[in-house]
Amino acid sequence: MDLNKLGLHIHEIRNQFSYIEGNIAVLNQSMEGNASTGAFLALQGIMSGAMQVSRLLWAPRKKGKARSEELRKFLGLPEEHPLNNDDIKTIFDNCDEENEEWVKKTAGKHILYDFIGDLGTSEHKDVEVEYIFRSFDTLSKIYVYRGKGYNMESVLVALKDVSDSINKAHYHLFPDQWKHAEQTEEEAKNEADKKIN
Repeated sequence: MDLNKLGLHIHEIRNQFSYIEGNIAVLNQSMEGNASTGAFLALQGIMSGAMQVSRLLWAPRKKGKARSEELRKFLGLPEEHPLNNDDIKTIFDNCDEENEEWVKKTAGKHILYDFIGDLGTSEHKDVEVEYIFRSFDTLSKIYVYRGKGYNMESVLVALKDVSDSINKAHYHLFPDQWKHAEQTEEEAKNEADKKIN
């Protein structure tokens, strides 16, 4: 892969991390404000970004395998990694068919839909994970979507590992962008210092 193609992929993955960071901020704000719609929107955004990062670096189809291997080699990332996970790679694939399958599978069962809170102390504590459409357990930090649970703390740790590698590569490939960001950050700090004094 030539340097231009490599750079474009690195830049796009870095963009996904920017979107993930934005969604983490929205999640924190939504949890503070008890805004369940904002929390689920943010969780979906985090997992969508994780899905794209995973698919770019550990392609699920033969067509992308060579690209993924070259990117991982450049970044120093192993084949075995928590983000190399089929549940993450396919979380939002074929949502219409997957939703229909979930509805069929859960027919007649006690289901849980759009719950946020400490599931273990709630009236829903006995609902099996496979019968939860969407929830976020605030104690265990488990996000459940269509019967599959994702430990968000583990997902974020895995993302941080990859983000660090991406940022190093991006800094190496696009130093001018980092210089501009550092200058902007320094200017903002100077303005803040002026206001304080």
